[in-house]
Amino acid sequence: MKKKHGLLIYREEDINRNEKFISLLIKASHNVHRPLTLISYEQLLIQVSGSSEFFTRAEMPLPAFIINRSVSPWLNELAEMNGIRSFNSSYISRIANDKRLSHSIMKRLRIPMLETLQITKQRLMENTPLPFPFVVKDPYGRGGTSVHFITNAAQLYETNTNLPNELIIQPVAKSPGKDVRVYVVGKQIVGAVLRESTNKDIRANISLGGQSSLYELSKKETAYIEQIIKHLKPDFVGLDFLFDEHGNVLFNEMEDAVGCRSLYMNSDIDIASIFMKYVASET
Repeated sequence: MKKKHGLLIYREEDINRNEKFISLLIKASHNVHRPLTLISYEQLLIQVSGSSEFFTRAEMPLPAFIINRSVSPWLNELAEMNGIRSFNSSYISRIANDKRLSHSIMKRLRIPMLETLQITKQRLMENTPLPFPFVVKDPYGRGGTSVHFITNAAQLYETNTNLPNELIIQPVAKSPGKDVRVYVVGKQIVGAVLRESTNKDIRANISLGGQSSLYELSKKETAYIEQIIKHLKPDFVGLDFLFDEHGNVLFNEMEDAVGCRSLYMNSDIDIASIFMKYVASET
């Protein structure tokens, strides 16, 4: 079988803490004859004009595909312009990495979620459109970063200097510190993990000290996810859901470069192999 070479792209700061998953991806890539070369985003040199090849490193052949986990949707889009298959697609990468876009699309699909408002920091400081307490998020944040639980005006002003200029705000979920992450590869729901905070934090991320366990999706929850898959056609994403007071799921975010630690901790599912088999089928 002819081998098709691909690039695996991470930010330098993310390579060490994702070392195990990177090694699993690279091992799986050889098993399906789609060998991956790891390169940091910071070391890329890309020809965006002129007649040279897209990637200009002479020792690196033009890849047949890229797996871009550097959270840089423009790179996915540029690769596609040059005939290089990108995982995820630039469309998925862009909406997954901007909570304003992902929530707007889920609204169109009638997926339940918390009331979500886009707001600038200036507007928020002038007059809060939601009663306290509420949650303030960076629309580009990931992994539970840049999420602030605001209980009163004094705390809002104390947090002011740590906020970006563009924000989204939401009321507090009725089951704070608890969510479920659903792993999707292509058209397949690979697994789901329930994550719970252990320190009264509203964020349940494993990287922030949360605990996790396998979660069995209900028929209703599965139907929501299948609707999302049918409409968006993602390659490899995580779909995160909160819970309302009745235990019903509420869409929270879509992760492009989704972390898989909790899935490996709680199951024998090798999502790296599943994903690379999917990549081979698509290239």
